[in-house]
Amino acid sequence: MASNQTAYEAEKAPIAPPNLHDRKASYSCLSGLEEEAGTDEPKFRRGTSYSRIRHLDGLDYHSKNLDVPVVVVASEVEPWSKSGGLAIVAAAYGYEFAMRGHRTMVVSPMYDDYPGASWVADKDIFFFGSNHRVKYFHQRKEHSKQAGGPATDYIFVYLECFRRGGGLYHDENGEYGDNLFRFGLFALAALEAPLVCSIGGSTYGDKVLFMANDWQAGLVPVMLTHKFRAHGTYRDARCIFVVHNMGYQGAYPWTGTELENLTLPGEAHDNVFFVYPEHMRAWELDKGECINLTKGALITCDRVLTVSQNYAWEICTDEGGYLLQQCCRDKGIYLAGIQNGIDDTWDPRVDPDIAANFSPEDLSGKAACKKFLQKSLGLNEDENVALIGFVGRLTTQKGVDILQDGVVEWMLKDEGNGVTGRVQVILMGNGDKHLSEWLQAIEAQHKGRVCGYAGFDPKVERHMMAGCDFLLMPSRYEPCGIPQMVALTYGTVPVVHATGGLKDSVKDARSHDPAVTKEANGYYVSPLYPDKMKEVLWVALETYHKNRSEHLRLMKNGMSCDFYWPRAVQEYEKHIDYTLSDPPLYR
Repeated sequence: MASNQTAYEAEKAPIAPPNLHDRKASYSCLSGLEEEAGTDEPKFRRGTSYSRIRHLDGLDYHSKNLDVPVVVVASEVEPWSKSGGLAIVAAAYGYEFAMRGHRTMVVSPMYDDYPGASWVADKDIFFFGSNHRVKYFHQRKEHSKQAGGPATDYIFVYLECFRRGGGLYHDENGEYGDNLFRFGLFALAALEAPLVCSIGGSTYGDKVLFMANDWQAGLVPVMLTHKFRAHGTYRDARCIFVVHNMGYQGAYPWTGTELENLTLPGEAHDNVFFVYPEHMRAWELDKGECINLTKGALITCDRVLTVSQNYAWEICTDEGGYLLQQCCRDKGIYLAGIQNGIDDTWDPRVDPDIAANFSPEDLSGKAACKKFLQKSLGLNEDENVALIGFVGRLTTQKGVDILQDGVVEWMLKDEGNGVTGRVQVILMGNGDKHLSEWLQAIEAQHKGRVCGYAGFDPKVERHMMAGCDFLLMPSRYEPCGIPQMVALTYGTVPVVHATGGLKDSVKDARSHDPAVTKEANGYYVSPLYPDKMKEVLWVALETYHKNRSEHLRLMKNGMSCDFYWPRAVQEYEKHIDYTLSDPPLYR
Protein backbone atom coordinates (compact mmCIF):
# COMPACT_ATOMS: atom_id res chain seq x y z
CA MET A 1 0.00 0.00 0.00
CA ALA A 2 1.37 3.40 -0.92
CA SER A 3 2.51 5.50 2.01
CA ASN A 4 -0.07 8.20 1.29
CA GLN A 5 -2.95 5.73 1.17
CA THR A 6 -4.92 5.41 4.38
CA ALA A 7 -6.02 2.04 5.69
CA TYR A 8 -9.66 2.65 4.93
CA GLU A 9 -8.91 3.75 1.36
CA ALA A 10 -7.35 0.35 0.81
CA GLU A 11 -10.81 -1.10 1.34
CA LYS A 12 -11.63 -0.13 -2.24
CA ALA A 13 -9.01 -2.53 -3.57
CA PRO A 14 -9.15 -6.33 -3.22
CA ILE A 15 -7.97 -7.46 0.19
CA ALA A 16 -4.26 -8.21 -0.04
CA PRO A 17 -3.50 -11.70 1.26
CA PRO A 18 -0.89 -11.84 4.02
CA ASN A 19 2.56 -12.88 2.95
CA LEU A 20 2.14 -16.51 3.85
CA HIS A 21 5.64 -17.25 2.61
CA ASP A 22 6.73 -15.29 5.66
CA ARG A 23 6.53 -17.65 8.60
CA LYS A 24 5.03 -14.92 10.74
CA ALA A 25 1.85 -15.24 8.67
CA SER A 26 1.14 -18.66 10.14
CA TYR A 27 0.00 -17.35 13.52
CA SER A 28 -3.50 -17.89 14.69
CA CYS A 29 -5.05 -14.48 14.22
CA LEU A 30 -7.65 -15.21 16.86
CA SER A 31 -5.58 -13.40 19.48
CA GLY A 32 -7.83 -12.47 22.35
CA LEU A 33 -7.76 -9.50 24.61
CA GLU A 34 -6.83 -11.26 27.79
CA GLU A 35 -3.19 -11.68 28.66
CA GLU A 36 -2.07 -15.28 29.03
CA ALA A 37 -1.76 -16.09 32.66
CA GLY A 38 -1.02 -19.34 34.42
CA THR A 39 -3.45 -20.58 37.03
CA ASP A 40 -3.00 -23.24 39.66
CA GLU A 41 -6.36 -24.80 38.90
CA PRO A 42 -8.30 -24.59 35.63
CA LYS A 43 -11.66 -22.91 36.09
CA PHE A 44 -14.37 -24.36 33.89
CA ARG A 45 -16.69 -21.64 32.63
CA ARG A 46 -19.35 -24.25 31.97
CA GLY A 47 -20.07 -25.44 35.46
CA THR A 48 -23.02 -24.54 37.62
CA SER A 49 -24.03 -21.79 35.21
CA TYR A 50 -24.75 -24.34 32.53
CA SER A 51 -26.69 -26.63 34.83
CA ARG A 52 -28.81 -23.64 35.89
CA ILE A 53 -30.14 -22.82 32.46
CA ARG A 54 -29.94 -24.36 29.01
CA HIS A 55 -31.42 -22.72 25.93
CA LEU A 56 -33.01 -25.71 24.24
CA ASP A 57 -36.27 -24.33 22.89
CA GLY A 58 -37.02 -25.33 19.32
CA LEU A 59 -34.28 -27.96 19.01
CA ASP A 60 -35.75 -30.84 17.05
CA TYR A 61 -32.87 -32.61 15.29
CA HIS A 62 -31.85 -36.06 16.49
CA SER A 63 -28.42 -37.30 15.51
CA LYS A 64 -28.32 -40.50 13.50
CA ASN A 65 -24.77 -41.25 14.66
CA LEU A 66 -24.70 -40.87 18.42
CA ASP A 67 -22.71 -44.10 18.52
CA VAL A 68 -19.83 -42.48 16.60
CA PRO A 69 -17.47 -40.59 18.93
CA VAL A 70 -16.47 -37.01 18.10
CA VAL A 71 -12.76 -36.19 18.36
CA VAL A 72 -12.00 -32.46 18.38
CA VAL A 73 -8.41 -31.58 17.46
CA ALA A 74 -7.38 -28.04 18.36
CA SER A 75 -4.11 -26.31 19.20
CA GLU A 76 -5.68 -24.59 22.21
CA VAL A 77 -8.62 -25.20 24.50
CA GLU A 78 -9.98 -23.14 27.34
CA PRO A 79 -9.22 -23.09 30.27
CA TRP A 80 -5.83 -24.77 29.82
CA SER A 81 -4.45 -22.83 26.86
CA LYS A 82 -5.71 -19.75 25.09
CA SER A 83 -4.51 -17.15 22.63
CA GLY A 84 -7.99 -16.23 21.50
CA GLY A 85 -11.32 -17.41 20.14
CA LEU A 86 -10.20 -20.85 18.95
CA ALA A 87 -9.75 -21.97 22.57
CA ILE A 88 -13.28 -20.85 23.43
CA VAL A 89 -14.79 -22.64 20.45
CA ALA A 90 -12.84 -25.85 21.11
CA ALA A 91 -14.10 -25.84 24.70
CA ALA A 92 -17.65 -25.28 23.45
CA TYR A 93 -17.34 -28.23 21.06
CA GLY A 94 -16.12 -30.43 23.89
CA TYR A 95 -19.00 -29.50 26.14
CA GLU A 96 -21.85 -29.29 23.66
CA PHE A 97 -21.23 -32.55 21.78
CA ALA A 98 -21.07 -34.38 25.10
CA MET A 99 -24.31 -32.76 26.21
CA ARG A 100 -25.95 -33.95 23.00
CA GLY A 101 -25.01 -37.53 23.87
CA HIS A 102 -21.81 -38.10 21.89
CA ARG A 103 -18.77 -39.72 23.38
CA THR A 104 -16.46 -36.73 23.05
CA MET A 105 -12.69 -36.28 23.11
CA VAL A 106 -10.75 -33.03 22.78
CA VAL A 107 -7.06 -33.41 21.84
CA SER A 108 -4.73 -30.47 22.44
CA PRO A 109 -1.03 -29.89 23.19
CA MET A 110 0.11 -29.91 26.82
CA TYR A 111 1.88 -26.57 27.07
CA ASP A 112 2.26 -26.72 30.85
CA ASP A 113 1.58 -28.98 33.81
CA TYR A 114 -2.19 -29.26 34.14
CA PRO A 115 -3.46 -30.14 37.64
CA GLY A 116 -5.81 -33.09 37.53
CA ALA A 117 -4.43 -34.50 34.27
CA SER A 118 -3.01 -38.00 34.61
CA TRP A 119 -0.87 -40.14 32.31
CA VAL A 120 -2.89 -42.56 30.20
CA ALA A 121 -0.64 -43.81 27.37
CA ASP A 122 2.68 -43.58 25.50
CA LYS A 123 3.31 -43.92 21.79
CA ASP A 124 6.60 -44.01 19.90
CA ILE A 125 6.25 -42.10 16.63
CA PHE A 126 8.84 -41.86 13.86
CA PHE A 127 8.84 -38.30 12.57
CA PHE A 128 11.35 -35.92 11.00
CA GLY A 129 13.89 -38.73 10.76
CA SER A 130 13.86 -39.95 14.36
CA ASN A 131 11.71 -41.60 17.01
CA HIS A 132 9.72 -39.48 19.47
CA ARG A 133 8.06 -40.70 22.63
CA VAL A 134 4.62 -39.08 22.83
CA LYS A 135 2.97 -39.08 26.24
CA TYR A 136 -0.78 -38.71 26.58
CA PHE A 137 -2.40 -37.21 29.66
CA HIS A 138 -6.12 -37.37 30.37
CA GLN A 139 -8.62 -35.35 32.34
CA ARG A 140 -12.31 -36.16 32.38
CA LYS A 141 -14.85 -33.42 32.95
CA GLU A 142 -18.23 -34.62 34.14
CA HIS A 143 -21.17 -32.41 33.16
CA SER A 144 -23.75 -34.05 35.41
CA LYS A 145 -23.88 -35.36 38.94
CA GLN A 146 -25.63 -38.48 37.70
CA ALA A 147 -23.50 -41.56 37.15
CA GLY A 148 -22.99 -42.22 33.46
CA GLY A 149 -24.06 -38.69 32.58
CA PRO A 150 -22.48 -36.56 29.82
CA ALA A 151 -18.72 -36.05 30.10
CA THR A 152 -15.79 -34.92 27.99
CA ASP A 153 -12.39 -36.61 27.76
CA TYR A 154 -9.59 -34.09 27.38
CA ILE A 155 -6.40 -35.63 26.00
CA PHE A 156 -3.22 -33.57 26.27
CA VAL A 157 -0.27 -34.41 24.05
CA TYR A 158 2.96 -34.07 26.00
CA LEU A 159 5.97 -33.18 23.84
CA GLU A 160 9.02 -31.19 24.86
CA CYS A 161 8.66 -28.94 21.82
CA PHE A 162 5.49 -27.49 23.35
CA ARG A 163 7.11 -26.73 26.68
CA ARG A 164 8.53 -23.26 26.26
CA GLY A 165 8.14 -19.91 27.92
CA GLY A 166 6.72 -17.77 25.13
CA GLY A 167 3.30 -17.79 23.55
CA LEU A 168 1.65 -20.82 22.02
CA TYR A 169 2.88 -20.09 18.49
CA HIS A 170 5.51 -17.39 18.86
CA ASP A 171 7.56 -15.29 21.22
CA GLU A 172 8.90 -11.74 21.05
CA ASN A 173 11.17 -12.78 18.17
CA GLY A 174 8.37 -14.02 15.94
CA GLU A 175 6.91 -17.40 15.07
CA TYR A 176 8.76 -20.45 16.31
CA GLY A 177 10.96 -21.86 13.57
CA ASP A 178 9.91 -25.44 14.31
CA ASN A 179 6.14 -24.97 14.09
CA LEU A 180 5.86 -27.31 11.12
CA PHE A 181 7.51 -30.00 13.21
CA ARG A 182 5.49 -29.16 16.34
CA PHE A 183 2.06 -29.16 14.78
CA GLY A 184 2.84 -31.91 12.30
CA LEU A 185 3.78 -34.23 15.14
CA PHE A 186 0.76 -33.02 17.10
CA ALA A 187 -1.55 -33.93 14.21
CA LEU A 188 -0.06 -37.42 13.99
CA ALA A 189 -0.27 -37.85 17.76
CA ALA A 190 -3.91 -36.71 17.70
CA LEU A 191 -4.72 -39.38 15.12
CA GLU A 192 -3.15 -42.03 17.36
CA ALA A 193 -5.04 -40.87 20.47
CA PRO A 194 -8.38 -42.66 19.81
CA LEU A 195 -6.42 -45.86 19.13
CA VAL A 196 -4.00 -45.91 22.09
CA CYS A 197 -5.72 -44.04 24.95
CA SER A 198 -7.76 -46.49 26.99
CA ILE A 199 -10.40 -44.52 28.90
CA GLY A 200 -12.88 -46.23 31.18
CA GLY A 201 -11.66 -49.60 29.98
CA SER A 202 -11.85 -48.98 26.23
CA THR A 203 -10.36 -46.88 23.47
CA TYR A 204 -12.46 -44.75 21.17
CA GLY A 205 -11.52 -47.05 18.29
CA ASP A 206 -11.13 -46.26 14.60
CA LYS A 207 -14.72 -45.34 13.75
CA VAL A 208 -14.76 -41.71 14.85
CA LEU A 209 -15.52 -38.27 13.46
CA PHE A 210 -12.50 -35.95 13.60
CA MET A 211 -13.05 -32.21 13.77
CA ALA A 212 -9.72 -30.60 12.83
CA ASN A 213 -9.52 -26.87 13.52
CA ASP A 214 -7.47 -24.40 11.48
CA TRP A 215 -3.97 -24.77 10.10
CA GLN A 216 -2.47 -26.16 13.31
CA ALA A 217 -4.57 -29.31 12.78
CA GLY A 218 -4.39 -29.12 8.99
CA LEU A 219 -2.36 -32.30 8.64
CA VAL A 220 -5.00 -34.41 10.42
CA PRO A 221 -7.06 -35.08 7.25
CA VAL A 222 -3.90 -35.36 5.14
CA MET A 223 -2.40 -38.03 7.39
CA LEU A 224 -5.76 -39.71 7.88
CA THR A 225 -6.00 -40.12 4.11
CA HIS A 226 -2.43 -41.00 3.18
CA LYS A 227 -1.07 -42.78 6.28
CA PHE A 228 -3.98 -44.43 8.08
CA ARG A 229 -6.85 -45.06 5.69
CA ALA A 230 -4.41 -46.16 2.96
CA HIS A 231 -3.25 -48.95 5.30
CA GLY A 232 -6.65 -50.12 6.47
CA THR A 233 -7.05 -47.99 9.62
CA TYR A 234 -9.83 -45.44 10.01
CA ARG A 235 -11.67 -46.70 6.94
CA ASP A 236 -14.97 -45.82 8.64
CA ALA A 237 -13.66 -42.55 10.13
CA ARG A 238 -14.30 -39.17 8.55
CA CYS A 239 -12.80 -35.72 9.05
CA ILE A 240 -14.41 -32.27 9.02
CA PHE A 241 -12.00 -29.36 8.68
CA VAL A 242 -13.19 -26.17 10.39
CA VAL A 243 -11.88 -22.89 9.00
CA HIS A 244 -11.79 -20.20 11.66
CA ASN A 245 -9.68 -17.76 9.63
CA MET A 246 -8.47 -18.34 6.08
CA GLY A 247 -5.89 -15.58 6.34
CA TYR A 248 -3.61 -17.85 8.39
CA GLN A 249 -2.72 -21.07 6.61
CA GLY A 250 0.43 -22.64 8.05
CA ALA A 251 2.71 -22.09 5.05
CA TYR A 252 6.43 -22.90 5.22
CA PRO A 253 9.23 -22.77 2.62
CA TRP A 254 9.60 -25.93 0.57
CA THR A 255 13.01 -27.58 0.82
CA GLY A 256 12.16 -30.90 -0.84
CA THR A 257 12.35 -32.98 2.34
CA GLU A 258 8.89 -32.15 3.69
CA LEU A 259 7.08 -35.34 2.67
CA GLU A 260 9.86 -37.53 4.01
CA ASN A 261 10.03 -35.56 7.27
CA LEU A 262 6.26 -35.80 7.71
CA THR A 263 6.31 -39.51 6.75
CA LEU A 264 3.88 -38.85 3.92
CA PRO A 265 3.96 -40.73 0.61
CA GLY A 266 4.65 -39.05 -2.72
CA GLU A 267 0.92 -39.14 -3.51
CA ALA A 268 0.42 -36.35 -0.95
CA HIS A 269 2.68 -33.93 -2.83
CA ASP A 270 0.01 -32.16 -4.84
CA ASN A 271 -2.23 -31.84 -1.79
CA VAL A 272 0.22 -29.79 0.26
CA PHE A 273 2.57 -28.21 -2.32
CA PHE A 274 1.85 -24.58 -3.15
CA VAL A 275 3.53 -21.94 -5.32
CA TYR A 276 3.05 -18.24 -4.70
CA PRO A 277 2.63 -15.83 -7.62
CA GLU A 278 5.72 -13.86 -8.56
CA HIS A 279 4.58 -10.59 -7.02
CA MET A 280 4.41 -12.25 -3.59
CA ARG A 281 7.88 -13.79 -3.61
CA ALA A 282 10.50 -12.51 -1.23
CA TRP A 283 13.53 -12.15 -3.54
CA GLU A 284 14.56 -12.48 -7.16
CA LEU A 285 15.51 -16.18 -7.08
CA ASP A 286 12.65 -17.18 -4.78
CA LYS A 287 10.54 -19.82 -6.51
CA GLY A 288 7.62 -19.19 -4.14
CA GLU A 289 7.40 -22.89 -3.27
CA CYS A 290 5.99 -23.87 0.08
CA ILE A 291 4.08 -26.50 1.99
CA ASN A 292 0.62 -25.22 2.84
CA LEU A 293 -1.16 -27.10 5.62
CA THR A 294 -4.54 -25.48 5.02
CA LYS A 295 -4.45 -26.41 1.33
CA GLY A 296 -3.79 -30.03 2.25
CA ALA A 297 -6.67 -30.02 4.72
CA LEU A 298 -9.12 -28.45 2.27
CA ILE A 299 -8.37 -31.07 -0.38
CA THR A 300 -8.26 -34.22 1.74
CA CYS A 301 -10.98 -33.60 4.34
CA ASP A 302 -14.47 -34.99 3.90
CA ARG A 303 -16.21 -31.68 4.53
CA VAL A 304 -15.26 -28.05 5.19
CA LEU A 305 -17.16 -25.92 7.67
CA THR A 306 -16.57 -22.25 8.42
CA VAL A 307 -17.69 -20.31 11.47
CA SER A 308 -20.50 -18.46 9.68
CA GLN A 309 -22.55 -18.96 6.53
CA ASN A 310 -21.40 -15.73 4.91
CA TYR A 311 -17.76 -16.56 5.60
CA ALA A 312 -18.21 -19.84 3.68
CA TRP A 313 -19.11 -17.71 0.69
CA GLU A 314 -16.30 -15.20 1.31
CA ILE A 315 -13.51 -17.81 1.27
CA CYS A 316 -14.60 -18.79 -2.24
CA THR A 317 -13.97 -15.25 -3.50
CA ASP A 318 -10.67 -13.89 -4.80
CA GLU A 319 -10.63 -11.38 -1.95
CA GLY A 320 -11.46 -13.76 0.88
CA GLY A 321 -9.83 -17.00 -0.24
CA TYR A 322 -6.25 -15.79 0.23
CA LEU A 323 -5.11 -17.74 -2.85
CA LEU A 324 -6.96 -20.92 -1.84
CA GLN A 325 -10.33 -19.84 -3.20
CA GLN A 326 -10.28 -22.49 -5.93
CA CYS A 327 -9.71 -25.23 -3.35
CA CYS A 328 -12.73 -23.91 -1.50
CA ARG A 329 -14.87 -23.72 -4.65
CA ASP A 330 -13.89 -27.27 -5.53
CA LYS A 331 -15.51 -28.56 -2.33
CA GLY A 332 -18.90 -27.64 -3.80
CA ILE A 333 -21.74 -28.96 -1.67
CA TYR A 334 -19.19 -30.21 0.85
CA LEU A 335 -18.54 -26.64 2.04
CA ALA A 336 -20.90 -24.91 4.46
CA GLY A 337 -20.91 -22.38 7.28
CA ILE A 338 -22.33 -22.50 10.80
CA GLN A 339 -22.40 -19.42 13.00
CA ASN A 340 -20.55 -20.02 16.26
CA GLY A 341 -22.65 -19.81 19.39
CA ILE A 342 -22.48 -17.94 22.67
CA ASP A 343 -22.60 -19.79 25.94
CA ASP A 344 -25.61 -19.87 28.21
CA THR A 345 -24.04 -17.58 30.78
CA TRP A 346 -24.84 -14.64 28.48
CA ASP A 347 -28.48 -14.10 29.41
CA PRO A 348 -29.73 -10.75 30.76
CA ARG A 349 -32.74 -12.42 32.37
CA VAL A 350 -30.59 -14.33 34.88
CA ASP A 351 -27.05 -12.89 34.59
CA PRO A 352 -25.86 -12.48 38.21
CA ASP A 353 -22.92 -10.27 37.21
CA ILE A 354 -24.80 -7.23 35.86
CA ALA A 355 -26.40 -4.39 37.81
CA ALA A 356 -29.98 -5.50 37.13
CA ASN A 357 -31.66 -8.22 35.12
CA PHE A 358 -34.02 -7.44 32.29
CA SER A 359 -35.93 -8.98 29.40
CA PRO A 360 -37.75 -7.88 26.23
CA GLU A 361 -40.92 -7.68 28.28
CA ASP A 362 -39.35 -5.55 31.02
CA LEU A 363 -36.41 -3.38 29.97
CA SER A 364 -36.24 -1.29 33.15
CA GLY A 365 -33.16 -3.19 34.30
CA LYS A 366 -31.21 -2.05 31.24
CA ALA A 367 -31.52 1.57 32.36
CA ALA A 368 -30.09 0.55 35.72
CA CYS A 369 -27.20 -1.21 33.93
CA LYS A 370 -26.52 1.95 31.92
CA LYS A 371 -26.45 4.10 35.06
CA PHE A 372 -24.12 1.65 36.80
CA LEU A 373 -21.77 1.58 33.81
CA GLN A 374 -21.61 5.37 33.61
CA LYS A 375 -20.88 5.69 37.30
CA SER A 376 -18.28 2.91 37.44
CA LEU A 377 -16.29 4.31 34.49
CA GLY A 378 -16.39 7.95 35.56
CA LEU A 379 -18.88 9.11 32.94
CA ASN A 380 -21.55 11.71 33.61
CA GLU A 381 -24.70 9.97 34.82
CA ASP A 382 -27.13 11.01 32.09
CA GLU A 383 -29.91 8.71 30.96
CA ASN A 384 -30.66 10.88 27.91
CA VAL A 385 -27.37 10.37 26.06
CA ALA A 386 -26.73 7.48 23.70
CA LEU A 387 -24.02 5.33 25.28
CA ILE A 388 -21.82 3.83 22.54
CA GLY A 389 -19.25 1.10 23.13
CA PHE A 390 -16.37 -0.61 21.37
CA VAL A 391 -14.50 -3.62 22.74
CA GLY A 392 -11.87 -5.44 20.70
CA ARG A 393 -8.23 -5.57 19.70
CA LEU A 394 -6.83 -2.16 18.90
CA THR A 395 -5.81 -2.93 15.31
CA THR A 396 -6.72 -1.77 11.84
CA GLN A 397 -8.31 -5.19 11.23
CA LYS A 398 -10.88 -4.26 13.86
CA GLY A 399 -11.38 -0.86 12.20
CA VAL A 400 -10.29 1.25 15.16
CA ASP A 401 -8.57 3.65 12.76
CA ILE A 402 -11.98 4.38 11.22
CA LEU A 403 -13.20 5.56 14.61
CA GLN A 404 -10.00 7.51 15.12
CA ASP A 405 -10.34 9.30 11.80
CA GLY A 406 -12.83 11.91 12.98
CA VAL A 407 -15.81 9.64 13.72
CA VAL A 408 -15.67 9.84 17.52
CA GLU A 409 -15.01 13.59 17.51
CA TRP A 410 -17.94 14.08 15.12
CA MET A 411 -20.29 12.16 17.41
CA LEU A 412 -19.21 14.23 20.40
CA LYS A 413 -19.59 17.65 18.76
CA ASP A 414 -22.87 19.38 19.61
CA GLU A 415 -24.07 21.22 16.51
CA GLY A 416 -27.56 21.94 17.79
CA ASN A 417 -29.21 19.25 15.66
CA GLY A 418 -30.43 17.16 18.58
CA VAL A 419 -28.37 14.17 17.42
CA THR A 420 -24.60 14.68 17.61
CA GLY A 421 -23.25 15.84 20.94
CA ARG A 422 -25.76 13.73 22.86
CA VAL A 423 -23.48 10.73 23.17
CA GLN A 424 -20.95 9.14 25.46
CA VAL A 425 -18.30 6.71 24.20
CA ILE A 426 -16.50 3.75 25.82
CA LEU A 427 -13.51 2.31 23.95
CA MET A 428 -11.78 -0.73 25.47
CA GLY A 429 -9.03 -2.98 24.16
CA ASN A 430 -5.37 -3.98 23.94
CA GLY A 431 -3.29 -3.63 20.83
CA ASP A 432 -1.27 -1.15 18.80
CA LYS A 433 0.57 1.40 20.90
CA HIS A 434 -0.52 4.45 18.90
CA LEU A 435 -4.17 3.41 19.20
CA SER A 436 -3.82 2.85 22.94
CA GLU A 437 -2.36 6.33 23.22
CA TRP A 438 -5.29 7.70 21.23
CA LEU A 439 -7.74 6.14 23.70
CA GLN A 440 -5.99 7.83 26.58
CA ALA A 441 -5.78 11.17 24.76
CA ILE A 442 -9.42 11.33 23.71
CA GLU A 443 -10.54 10.49 27.24
CA ALA A 444 -8.39 13.31 28.59
CA GLN A 445 -9.94 15.72 26.08
CA HIS A 446 -13.51 14.69 26.93
CA LYS A 447 -13.59 13.84 30.63
CA GLY A 448 -16.97 12.57 31.69
CA ARG A 449 -18.01 11.84 28.12
CA VAL A 450 -15.37 9.36 26.94
CA CYS A 451 -13.77 6.38 28.66
CA GLY A 452 -10.64 5.16 26.87
CA TYR A 453 -9.80 1.84 28.51
CA ALA A 454 -6.40 0.73 27.15
CA GLY A 455 -6.61 -2.80 28.48
CA PHE A 456 -9.22 -5.46 29.01
CA ASP A 457 -11.44 -6.46 31.90
CA PRO A 458 -14.08 -9.16 31.30
CA LYS A 459 -16.24 -7.65 34.06
CA VAL A 460 -16.26 -4.29 32.31
CA GLU A 461 -17.04 -6.03 29.01
CA ARG A 462 -20.09 -7.70 30.55
CA HIS A 463 -21.30 -4.40 32.00
CA MET A 464 -20.80 -2.75 28.60
CA MET A 465 -22.93 -5.38 26.88
CA ALA A 466 -25.67 -4.81 29.43
CA GLY A 467 -25.45 -1.02 29.74
CA CYS A 468 -24.52 0.38 26.32
CA ASP A 469 -27.14 1.49 23.81
CA PHE A 470 -24.94 0.71 20.78
CA LEU A 471 -21.92 -1.50 20.05
CA LEU A 472 -19.55 -0.56 17.23
CA MET A 473 -17.85 -3.32 15.20
CA PRO A 474 -16.17 -1.73 12.15
CA SER A 475 -14.05 -4.85 11.51
CA ARG A 476 -12.49 -5.08 8.06
CA TYR A 477 -13.14 -8.82 8.15
CA GLU A 478 -14.76 -10.96 10.82
CA PRO A 479 -15.15 -14.70 10.11
CA CYS A 480 -17.71 -15.07 12.89
CA GLY A 481 -17.75 -12.41 15.57
CA ILE A 482 -19.02 -13.02 19.09
CA PRO A 483 -19.53 -9.50 20.57
CA GLN A 484 -22.35 -8.60 18.18
CA MET A 485 -24.32 -11.71 19.19
CA VAL A 486 -23.87 -10.96 22.88
CA ALA A 487 -24.82 -7.31 22.31
CA LEU A 488 -28.02 -8.31 20.51
CA THR A 489 -28.91 -10.68 23.32
CA TYR A 490 -28.57 -7.78 25.80
CA GLY A 491 -30.56 -5.29 23.73
CA THR A 492 -27.48 -3.33 22.69
CA VAL A 493 -27.90 -2.39 19.02
CA PRO A 494 -24.83 -3.24 16.90
CA VAL A 495 -23.44 -1.00 14.16
CA VAL A 496 -21.22 -3.26 12.05
CA HIS A 497 -19.28 -3.49 8.82
CA ALA A 498 -21.24 -5.80 6.52
CA THR A 499 -18.74 -8.66 6.43
CA GLY A 500 -18.35 -12.29 7.50
CA GLY A 501 -20.40 -13.48 10.42
CA LEU A 502 -21.55 -9.95 11.18
CA LYS A 503 -23.86 -10.18 8.16
CA ASP A 504 -25.32 -13.46 9.38
CA SER A 505 -26.32 -12.21 12.82
CA VAL A 506 -27.12 -8.52 12.26
CA LYS A 507 -30.12 -7.51 10.12
CA ASP A 508 -29.85 -4.02 8.64
CA ALA A 509 -32.50 -1.49 9.62
CA ARG A 510 -31.66 0.51 6.47
CA SER A 511 -32.30 -2.38 4.09
CA HIS A 512 -34.62 -1.84 1.13
CA ASP A 513 -35.98 -5.36 1.60
CA PRO A 514 -39.16 -5.28 3.73
CA ALA A 515 -38.52 -8.84 4.93
CA VAL A 516 -35.14 -7.74 6.33
CA THR A 517 -36.37 -4.51 7.91
CA LYS A 518 -39.14 -6.45 9.65
CA GLU A 519 -36.48 -8.48 11.49
CA ALA A 520 -33.94 -5.61 11.69
CA ASN A 521 -31.81 -5.50 14.82
CA GLY A 522 -28.87 -3.27 13.89
CA TYR A 523 -27.12 -1.27 11.19
CA TYR A 524 -24.69 -2.09 8.36
CA VAL A 525 -21.79 0.12 7.33
CA SER A 526 -20.74 -0.58 3.74
CA PRO A 527 -18.33 0.34 2.28
CA LEU A 528 -16.19 0.91 5.36
CA TYR A 529 -15.15 4.59 5.26
CA PRO A 530 -15.35 7.26 7.97
CA ASP A 531 -17.95 9.25 6.04
CA LYS A 532 -20.15 6.17 5.58
CA MET A 533 -19.73 5.38 9.28
CA LYS A 534 -20.95 8.89 10.10
CA GLU A 535 -23.90 8.52 7.74
CA VAL A 536 -25.03 5.29 9.36
CA LEU A 537 -24.42 6.54 12.90
CA TRP A 538 -26.49 9.63 12.13
CA VAL A 539 -29.47 7.41 11.27
CA ALA A 540 -28.90 5.24 14.35
CA LEU A 541 -28.56 8.18 16.73
CA GLU A 542 -31.45 10.11 15.21
CA THR A 543 -33.64 7.03 15.60
CA TYR A 544 -32.51 6.63 19.21
CA HIS A 545 -33.25 10.26 20.13
CA LYS A 546 -36.28 11.03 17.97
CA ASN A 547 -37.99 7.69 17.25
CA ARG A 548 -37.58 5.71 20.43
CA SER A 549 -40.30 3.21 19.53
CA GLU A 550 -38.32 2.16 16.44
CA HIS A 551 -35.13 1.85 18.49
CA LEU A 552 -36.99 -0.31 21.01
CA ARG A 553 -38.21 -2.50 18.16
CA LEU A 554 -34.63 -3.09 17.03
CA MET A 555 -33.62 -3.92 20.59
CA LYS A 556 -36.40 -6.44 21.06
CA ASN A 557 -35.74 -8.04 17.68
CA GLY A 558 -32.15 -8.62 18.73
CA MET A 559 -33.11 -9.99 22.12
CA SER A 560 -35.47 -12.48 20.48
CA CYS A 561 -32.61 -14.09 18.49
CA ASP A 562 -31.21 -17.45 19.60
CA PHE A 563 -27.42 -17.42 19.29
CA TYR A 564 -26.74 -20.05 21.92
CA TRP A 565 -24.48 -23.04 21.32
CA PRO A 566 -27.12 -25.81 21.46
CA ARG A 567 -28.71 -24.50 18.26
CA ALA A 568 -25.31 -24.22 16.54
CA VAL A 569 -24.26 -27.73 17.59
CA GLN A 570 -27.53 -29.10 16.22
CA GLU A 571 -26.39 -27.79 12.82
CA TYR A 572 -22.99 -29.43 13.31
CA GLU A 573 -24.75 -32.73 14.00
CA LYS A 574 -26.55 -32.49 10.67
CA HIS A 575 -23.23 -32.11 8.86
CA ILE A 576 -21.69 -34.93 10.87
CA ASP A 577 -24.53 -37.17 9.73
CA TYR A 578 -24.12 -36.03 6.12
CA THR A 579 -20.39 -36.73 6.32
CA LEU A 580 -20.70 -40.17 7.90
CA SER A 581 -23.36 -41.21 5.39
CA ASP A 582 -20.95 -40.70 2.46
CA PRO A 583 -17.81 -42.62 1.49
CA PRO A 584 -14.52 -40.78 1.99
CA LEU A 585 -14.57 -37.71 -0.24
CA TYR A 586 -10.88 -37.98 -1.18
CA ARG A 587 -9.89 -41.37 -2.52
